[in-house]
Amino acid sequence: MANHVSNYLSIEGELNEAGRKVWQEFVLDRLNQDVHLTQFAFENEDDYDRAEMCDKVGAKWAYAEDWHEDGVSVTSAWSPVGPWVEMVAQKLGEVDPHVNLSLTYEDEGLNFVGVCTYTKDGEDADFTIDFEDIIEMVRNSVKELEEWWDEDEQEWKEEFADQAEELFNDVKWDIINDWQMDNKLWSIPDSI
Repeated sequence: MANHVSNYLSIEGELNEAGRKVWQEFVLDRLNQDVHLTQFAFENEDDYDRAEMCDKVGAKWAYAEDWHEDGVSVTSAWSPVGPWVEMVAQKLGEVDPHVNLSLTYEDEGLNFVGVCTYTKDGEDADFTIDFEDIIEMVRNSVKELEEWWDEDEQEWKEEFADQAEELFNDVKWDIINDWQMDNKLWSIPDSI
């Protein structure tokens, strides 16, 4: 079974009127008809090709769970939907040259988390960290976790393992979310 990846596409800043119209027609109206992102890769679902789906959407399957005027929540298999977001950014960029989108994503098993930003030209910045970096980031953010870590063994000290695991699970998503928000960056300063 595939690891699910939670993706969230956000419009950063304001779209102009033409951009809002494209967002409505190209994204929201289509999702109202079919939640599967295959529709963005293929005109006919029968034409589905796994490799092409991965190239155009970013994952072998992906579907929208929730969508509204400022964003879309997507679940995908194994990887984030960066190519799909890039497609959306470029489509919006045809009518709104100041479009800025962000994509945050998390693997359900914490194999990786990340954040990407997009402009009319496509992907602008991409920051991803893997499981070991996530553990280190969370550990370094909470004094008790740092004290309960055995650097030599690369695991929690035995006498604190249960407490450490519980505390880690209590704080990890807040720390990951803060990291993602801190890394919503664009290469052009003041682009949003």
